[in-house]
Amino acid sequence: MAPTRPDEISHLTGRLSGLIRPPGVSLLNCGGKFTPDGAVQYWPGNTFICHVNRKSAAFEAIRELQEELKKSEFSRFFTFLPPPSFHMTVYQGLSPNMSLETGWPENVPEGLSRDEVTTILAERLDSLHLPNMFRIKVDGLFCGYSITVSGADDGEEANLRRTRVVLRDATGIKFADFHDYVFHITLGYLIDWLSEKTAKELTSFSAELGEKLTGSIGVIELGPVEFCNFDTMHHFELVKALK
Repeated sequence: MAPTRPDEISHLTGRLSGLIRPPGVSLLNCGGKFTPDGAVQYWPGNTFICHVNRKSAAFEAIRELQEELKKSEFSRFFTFLPPPSFHMTVYQGLSPNMSLETGWPENVPEGLSRDEVTTILAERLDSLHLPNMFRIKVDGLFCGYSITVSGADDGEEANLRRTRVVLRDATGIKFADFHDYVFHITLGYLIDWLSEKTAKELTSFSAELGEKLTGSIGVIELGPVEFCNFDTMHHFELVKALK
């Protein structure tokens, strides 16, 4: 069975979380990606992504969808990512406060800086040969701010899943929920929990936007996996293209 998203209402209201704010949101300098008012914070790490081609019709359609959410009555619940950062994560890399229990790379001393870990991982990736291109399709819009995607067909989905296995084994970064990962393109981050009523209204609005997107966009072609460093969620700096 393919991985699935959680229930939207339960997610938006915070019923699935024991946190007072959505994950990744904290007071200034308290370890989050964003502040409660949506300001971006320093949160350094690395990751394996495919950017959406800025010159493609898919990029423009995704940008327009984000604008619809920005203009809506629900925009106050989100902080939005700059369109040049639109991407699909293929495999999660290093993040702040990671430990051996939560994915710290095997056989890498804990406590090294992000850049030191990046250097080690780049060496581990030297002999990898991954696909030059991935083809994906839009499956829907989750909670207004995250586009759910998957391989354009069964073969493409299997290709993406194999690539995740290769990256896991090469990097030594292992996650307990490895097989539950849902591919997606993030438009923004939730910065506050919603009431039940507002969550239901946003879910309906999201379904409308998602239907419009799936009706106007076909197969999205992505380039090779990019191993990137990031200091914030607003920009991803290429370290090595894997192909």
